[in-house]
Amino acid sequence: MFLFLKTALLGLALALAGCSATGTNEENAGGDDGGGGDDGGGGGTGLSAPAAPSGLEATPQEGAAQLSWEASEGADTYRVYRSTSSEVDTSSSPLDTGIDQSSYTEGTAENGTEYVYAVSAVASDGGETAESGASGEAEAIPFAAPSGLAGTSRDSEVALNWDAAAGADTYNVYRSTSSTDGAEGEPLATGVAEASYADTTAQNGTKYYYRVTSVNPSGAESDASSEVEKTPFSDPPDRP
Repeated sequence: MFLFLKTALLGLALALAGCSATGTNEENAGGDDGGGGDDGGGGGTGLSAPAAPSGLEATPQEGAAQLSWEASEGADTYRVYRSTSSEVDTSSSPLDTGIDQSSYTEGTAENGTEYVYAVSAVASDGGETAESGASGEAEAIPFAAPSGLAGTSRDSEVALNWDAAAGADTYNVYRSTSSTDGAEGEPLATGVAEASYADTTAQNGTKYYYRVTSVNPSGAESDASSEVEKTPFSDPPDRP
């Protein structure tokens, strides 16, 4: 009887020990599942994202937009995003990455198309990266300078015409009595809607130099066209 009771107690002890070991293994398995824990899951590195860039500006050019922004503390590089809608989707693929300065020339834009840009900052360490939120947005409509400027001298008038420029909304006309390197001084005329203009304030016998610029819908002005030189004249006298 004593031997039987001793054997029974020994069996019960072994059974309890086995249950305890099984519970410990299940708890350990649950703790290693899927990267949970204090690092936020998925093997986070703890690398902090820099602040989002601020002060983004976009200056339209011919077939391009010049972007600039204020540098973000902790940023190693920047990413540029572009959209033709009212909002930039920074969850999509960026237009460009690895930009190591706080300016960027976007040279794939088409004249006359309205683009919206945003920029993010990226911190890098040991092959890991952390990206900031997006900057504020900036818009630009690239446009071309006028070309093919020509003029016809008339009595107290010079008639100008040029090739329409892609992306231009209106034109500004400049006039000088000496040759210039570009559009200097105040324009002779602004808001010219057609690709032509008649200067009816010209004086006969005075040599004039003309240039024309494009103005896009947002009011930005292009570089000047080539220069044309013209002198108005009065009608010649009748001859036999």
